[in-house]
Amino acid sequence: MVIVKEGSYEKYSYNDMQMDLWGAFKELEDYDKIYFLDLDGIELNRPQTDIIRKASTSKKVWADIGARDAEGITDAFIAGADKAVLSTKTVESFEEIERSIELSEDLILCVDYKDGLISPSKEIREMGIRDLTTSCIEKDIEKVVFNDLSNERFDEKGLRKMPIGDYQLYIGGISLERVDYVDHENLQDFIVKFREAVKYRKS
Repeated sequence: MVIVKEGSYEKYSYNDMQMDLWGAFKELEDYDKIYFLDLDGIELNRPQTDIIRKASTSKKVWADIGARDAEGITDAFIAGADKAVLSTKTVESFEEIERSIELSEDLILCVDYKDGLISPSKEIREMGIRDLTTSCIEKDIEKVVFNDLSNERFDEKGLRKMPIGDYQLYIGGISLERVDYVDHENLQDFIVKFREAVKYRKS
């Protein structure tokens, strides 16, 4: 477990002690789902499938392993993920999104949003948030995450581009103090970072 500090990763400390994944699970024992963000998979294309396999024995796991294509999505399921995340920050093209949807119904589209951009892929960028999400919903994606990667407070401009339709919307990249002020007709729930999840449980 890591945090981002001044542009680099540092091991996560909690109550002045470094915490590993299993310590985190103990702190989150009241939660039945974990959204697993695999930085090795996302940045280095080397997903930590062994950790997903262990995690899935005690909780439901929604896994973003940085899949670039449909084969990468398959790796998440082989590791034991309940839902595999197709993220706009790593997926290579809309064609790979379509191929992934053909392989499994247990997919989540994650629209990663920062400074008005959603993807390094020119094709996906040009589709934009609304058209991309609508196209995936039409292909039977039922769950979509809007994840704000901004360093500052939650940016609602991108969220306003999310369509209204027949799907469940989860919002990530948001702090607890903002959740009461952000809304969308399809909003199902929020995804919060570890520290805030523990704070929310204790409150």
